[in-house]
Amino acid sequence: MPVVEGNLTNQPASWHDPEYYTNTGGSFLSTNPQLGAKYLQRAAKILPEEAIIYFNLGIALHEQKKINAAVRSYKYALSLDNPPQAQIRQNLSQDLLLSGNFEEGWAHYENRFKPGQNDYFHKLGGKPWAGEYIDGKPASLILVAEQGFGDTIQFIRFALLLQNKGWDVKLFCQPALIEMLKNCSTLKYISSQIDEHDFMPGAKWCPLMSLVHRLKINSSNIPFAAGYLKAPSDRIRYWQMKLKKRDHHLLIGLHWQGNYDHENTLYSRNRSIPYQHWEKLSALDNIEFISLQKGSAMKDRIKQSRLKYIDGQDLFDESMDFLDTAAVIAQCDLIISADSGIVHLAAAMGKPTWLALRWIPEWRWLLDGNSSHWYETVRLFRQPNPGAWPEVVNEIYNSLAAWKNARC
Repeated sequence: MPVVEGNLTNQPASWHDPEYYTNTGGSFLSTNPQLGAKYLQRAAKILPEEAIIYFNLGIALHEQKKINAAVRSYKYALSLDNPPQAQIRQNLSQDLLLSGNFEEGWAHYENRFKPGQNDYFHKLGGKPWAGEYIDGKPASLILVAEQGFGDTIQFIRFALLLQNKGWDVKLFCQPALIEMLKNCSTLKYISSQIDEHDFMPGAKWCPLMSLVHRLKINSSNIPFAAGYLKAPSDRIRYWQMKLKKRDHHLLIGLHWQGNYDHENTLYSRNRSIPYQHWEKLSALDNIEFISLQKGSAMKDRIKQSRLKYIDGQDLFDESMDFLDTAAVIAQCDLIISADSGIVHLAAAMGKPTWLALRWIPEWRWLLDGNSSHWYETVRLFRQPNPGAWPEVVNEIYNSLAAWKNARC
């Protein structure tokens, strides 16, 4: 997210130099947002009509978990001349959603697309479907997935909802998800390629994550919270033979690292958990783990780990197939994860899922509470303050010990 950049100077600044306070405040947004906010508030007193000051102030307030104040700052920035509209509305929408304001948050979230995005679909189908029924009846609708794997898995429920209402739904999504969604959901048409023949007369298109706004979804009417994906029985049986679960042991699926590409963004950074924190769970007996994390760095970590990993771990590491991951998740007693696509896959399958959240989580998990409107089987474990992963893992450890004793 762009901020006003500037170099600090050792020379004392003039009280009437708003550029100094703006630049200095912007430089502290990620490292010391409290101090950054003080500089920006000083700049705002000198130059109260400068939108970029209030935009950056909104970021500083967000980073302090002062979400309502951040919303006010973003809105005020929009009321001024020449605000950075796209960036402000992106941040504003997510803070509104984080605070539980679905209606206004999703309305602003409609401004998330950059110029040129979805031009292919605009060319073929014109403006996106706005939510109206066509001639009062269901029609054909092409849905375009966007953002990460987890977003697609989370929002595919609305494609299923429309299909159940009689719509002819076609989903255009990431190639890596195709086979899993074809085998684990009831959607009739899923592809990574759409051509002009799909846009027959009357066909409409819509970004997948816009369905929640089009369908007027709020926290009380989210569909399929109990689950909507199911791994096929033949793939489950295959991994039952390969994993070789131990008798009288619980199997815990573990995941700790989200998408690296999102780690430095304002609303997703620091959501992953350093692996060493999970070593505490090794003190629990009658539990074995399977790493749902992929990549060579993961293999080196688990080989040196004190955690007891299942015999079939090496074979599972060779698969990069989401369908295999779904079949393995189906055999776990519990999933424990940082905020990642694995959480959405497991919870969409109705699997008990414990989610470790950073101090300021992504919008979908709201600001407080240990449950989720999106998934009935998700339990949330929140950082009490920034960076407090040891406290989160300690709470998970105590909860896991009690959960294990109740089941064994």
